[in-house]
Amino acid sequence: MTASSTRKTRASRKPSGHDRPDSKMTAAESKARMEAILNTAVDAIITIDDHGLIESFNPAAEKIFGYSAKKAIGRNVSMLMPAPHRDKHDQYIRNYIKTGIAKIIGIGRETVGRRSDGTVFPIELSVSEVRIGKRLTFTGIIRDISERKRLEKAIVAVSEMERLQIGHDLHDTVGQQLAGLTMLSKAFNKKISEHFDENIPESERILELAQTALTQVKNISHGLYPVELERRGLGAALEQLALQQEELFDANCEYHGDPRTPKLDRSVAVNLYRIAQEAVGNAIKHAGAAVIAIHLHRIGDVLQLRVSDDGRGLPRKIKADRGLGLAIMKYRANMAGTELEIDSEPGKGTSITCGIPLDS
Repeated sequence: MTASSTRKTRASRKPSGHDRPDSKMTAAESKARMEAILNTAVDAIITIDDHGLIESFNPAAEKIFGYSAKKAIGRNVSMLMPAPHRDKHDQYIRNYIKTGIAKIIGIGRETVGRRSDGTVFPIELSVSEVRIGKRLTFTGIIRDISERKRLEKAIVAVSEMERLQIGHDLHDTVGQQLAGLTMLSKAFNKKISEHFDENIPESERILELAQTALTQVKNISHGLYPVELERRGLGAALEQLALQQEELFDANCEYHGDPRTPKLDRSVAVNLYRIAQEAVGNAIKHAGAAVIAIHLHRIGDVLQLRVSDDGRGLPRKIKADRGLGLAIMKYRANMAGTELEIDSEPGKGTSITCGIPLDS
């Protein structure tokens, strides 16, 4: 092949789509493809600027949150959050820009969102940031996990019912039998002392063991079946929990709050009680706490539960059994429609907090 024919062949070859010289067309196609992805995505995709103002709001976001893109764009993204997250969001962005310390960026997590009609629902959120020059943009990908949470809640409810049934059966069967045995032992001891004019050590030991077994069964049944929760509400149940822990362990456990608390959904109240129960148990068994405080207070339109202790705090590497306890508390917080906040330093104790939004 001659040089001239080679030049002719190269000249006659038509440019493909990949080496099309029109860069404006390529940019337009890229933009169209991106818009197609955003418009057909199942998950909500929302971008905001460094002031928290919404810049884009895809159709899935419109469907999930109930706002049109026209109404959402230009407004603060905190409108999609319930209290207390709504009030903290702008400060979080400012802190991140100032310090560079991220709490959720780059980490997927479960939290809650707020629809246009005010209803709160569980979501899975992942946030990333994009820097173009000096401009900072945040992208959030949000998935509505209401159905998944509904199924999980049903499973937890079944498990809780079984737990309550076991506690009820222990109280009404084994507990009653041990109570009867204790009364018989007392009567038997009385007859022996009247007949022999003295007490027999073996008989006294039988009575002591019967009384100890009765106390243990009562404590176990109350832990499985918190009667006060059903009768008088969460505050009274937490107050009773504190008293029981003081009786069982060498620790000062106090309840701070009004025993009469706002009416809660039963499943929410049970989950909050179990969180407090687990936190107190961890403080005593793992942290060696001498002082434990259970707080339940209404702060604005939020009911806040906080359990704090003066124990050893959480180590950097948590043992499997304690790690499971923390995971269960986080799971129960999610079931109650909130998040668990853990503040702990080695040697400085631990504080576990969660807040439940209340109907205004």
